[in-house]
Amino acid sequence: MPSVAVVGASRGIGLEFARQYVEDGWTVHASARDDEGLGRLRGLGATAHRADVTDEASLASMAEAIAGSLDVLIVNAGVGSWERRVADIDPAGWTRAMTVNALGPLLAARTVGTKVRQGGKLVALSSSMGSIADNGGGAWSYRMSKAALNMGMSCLALELKPRDIAVAVLHPGWVKTEMGGAQAPLDPERSVAGMRRVVAGLDRTGVFIDHTGKELPW
Repeated sequence: MPSVAVVGASRGIGLEFARQYVEDGWTVHASARDDEGLGRLRGLGATAHRADVTDEASLASMAEAIAGSLDVLIVNAGVGSWERRVADIDPAGWTRAMTVNALGPLLAARTVGTKVRQGGKLVALSSSMGSIADNGGGAWSYRMSKAALNMGMSCLALELKPRDIAVAVLHPGWVKTEMGGAQAPLDPERSVAGMRRVVAGLDRTGVFIDHTGKELPW
């Protein structure tokens, strides 16, 4: 039975990843930070772990609790920001965005990622808003943190290449979630189904891809 871990799965896209993988018969390990999120995951039939992407000790405990190896690790945790001008940047908010969105996935990779088998896959959810080549301005902290995430995962792809682990950053599209808002055109089911197809067919490393399989500019 294939196995997957989803870091940041209490709601939205992460919860939908857990639901679809459970439904397809995978062994699913998934993390949440609070009792409500843990309850939702257990209700799906996933093995729920209390972990925070910014707390490396909790991630290490999650890794220790996973018996055997993982075929796939998905790091989904993230926060948004919507500053219009440089004058709007709040240093504390900027630091939180960078910690959660850029550093957090690397902490997950060096803890839970040690469980990924040789030839497995490790992906983190990024955004087209992290593309420097396709920058539309605004949302400074979010854009900067996702650009930093992209570079970190590109470096990780090089480090994990000897283990034949495919590393990718995925853009889920504009999705109807708490972060994306009700006006978003894409529902979580379609976004996640598309990203799962991308992960299943991933045959190269160090790539930036959207939920349809289209490669995006860095």
